[in-house]
Amino acid sequence: MISYGFLTSHVYKIQVQRHESLYHKAKSKYTASRTWSGKRGHIFDRHGNPLVGNLECKDIRADLTRMPKNEHKRHRIIQTLSRILDVDMTVLERRFASKASEVVVKNRVDIELAAKVEELRIPGIRFIDKQRRFYPKSKLLANVLGFTDLNNHGVYGVEKRWDTELSPKPVKQIYERDRKGRAIRHHSPTLTAAVDGDDIYLTIDEPIQHFVEVELQAMVDKFAPQKAYAIMADPATGSVLAMAQYPTFDPNDRGDITPDQWRNHIASDVYDPGSTMKCISIAGALDYGVVTPGTVVDCENGQWIYWKRPLRDAGHAFGDLKVFEIVQKSSNIGTAKIALALGKPRLYQIFRRFGFGETTGLGLSNESRGILRKPKDWDGLSITRFPIGQGISVTPLQMVQAYCAIANKGRMMQLYLTDRTIDSVSGAIKLTKPSVKRFVVREKAANQITSAMTLVTKEGGTATKAAVSGYDVAGKTGTSQKLVNGSYTGHGKYIASFIGFVPADNPAFVLLVIADEPSKKSHYGGTVAGPTFRRIADRTLRYLNVPPTSTTTLSSHENTPGRMARN
Repeated sequence: MISYGFLTSHVYKIQVQRHESLYHKAKSKYTASRTWSGKRGHIFDRHGNPLVGNLECKDIRADLTRMPKNEHKRHRIIQTLSRILDVDMTVLERRFASKASEVVVKNRVDIELAAKVEELRIPGIRFIDKQRRFYPKSKLLANVLGFTDLNNHGVYGVEKRWDTELSPKPVKQIYERDRKGRAIRHHSPTLTAAVDGDDIYLTIDEPIQHFVEVELQAMVDKFAPQKAYAIMADPATGSVLAMAQYPTFDPNDRGDITPDQWRNHIASDVYDPGSTMKCISIAGALDYGVVTPGTVVDCENGQWIYWKRPLRDAGHAFGDLKVFEIVQKSSNIGTAKIALALGKPRLYQIFRRFGFGETTGLGLSNESRGILRKPKDWDGLSITRFPIGQGISVTPLQMVQAYCAIANKGRMMQLYLTDRTIDSVSGAIKLTKPSVKRFVVREKAANQITSAMTLVTKEGGTATKAAVSGYDVAGKTGTSQKLVNGSYTGHGKYIASFIGFVPADNPAFVLLVIADEPSKKSHYGGTVAGPTFRRIADRTLRYLNVPPTSTTTLSSHENTPGRMARN
């Protein structure tokens, strides 16, 4: 009876008390699961030209429990795999010596190469169907598109920002298996198909992006800057048409790239904008009625002492200048005096209304807010230096956004990069609608500063080399000394830039070109960035079939485009 009692108690513990744990333990031995994943969504330009897609590939694994025990045979297998797959012998030897039951041989292997391994019928080698990202245009738009990791998750750029939309939805299937791991039957009564990721169409226009990258590289070749940027946007909608930088990289070959190559400096880096900030400051003064286009300002014959420090109009000795002429000649002294009349609170308010001190909201990784101190933190010189672009730091994106507001009659649109998203299941199209961010200045003030900016590319202006034959261009040069070890002087490091829009009265686009530390020939914005602006603008206007607005013509050599890249 005692033995019977112990037996009853033991059976009770097994069947009742430990039922769940024993059931799951047994289930793990005779069941397994497989996960199927759909394809990651494609990325296109606004016209449907492919920018990012997928390539079928294989992950190769080695089941060490099924491989030959003989050391010589194993060594020959390792040698063969190393040779065919170009994997270091020592790496494979270390993996095959592991105590794990299964190890990685190589991931993301091309289908053709995987087939060569499969033909060898090596015991224990298995193949997993995978996909890897493919960037058919190589370096084109690379810093904007970003890239994915080995698991096809977005790591940077568009790939990261819209990772949720692009990512496929996997499906899991549970099945029973025999002693050798072969499937017997499925537990899932119905298997839901894996869902592909959504396709994204950017606002980028591939031909324009190509023009921008070709001409930007031509500028780099000629003036040898450390970095270079170009951004184009439609001021009427806020859509970004092109965005390029140097240095860049090929996302298909990331073996030895550095963060400096793959980071999007256009969104994450700041610079002192120099004279391109003058139009912002003067637009605010016109809007507040502090000055009119005809207001005369004494520019002190080229040197003015304020707060015991000199401010100069480098290389010039201007006397009385009207406000329009201050923009045309890019007078530091004239701009500083206008800012003094405007006053700190209103000048700061203008900077904020134009978007400085906050991100643009474009959505790219690590976008900077720039550096804009509050008036309580300004020193005595700030009010004369900030309006000429010293001591205030902005991103290239912020500067494009600000000039888009001027070009759009004072109405700032939200910059955006995705034109539409297409649902992979329903085919439903989700369009991005242009939206007004805010009004920065009244239309009258925007028109006045635009008229002043058209003088910049005409005779007597600082950027005649940025003029586009047959069109009125509104623009502004920037030649800013870099702040190095707390000083703007004595080091010879500059940022040369030009920003403008064309046609001036009804802009097709705003375009900013920047050369960071040009080291050959020149460091002036009108000479370095101006011609690049002209060539990009000329090619884009022709591509967009924008009719001429002016009878101005240039000599033929000035319109020579950069060399087209080979396909």
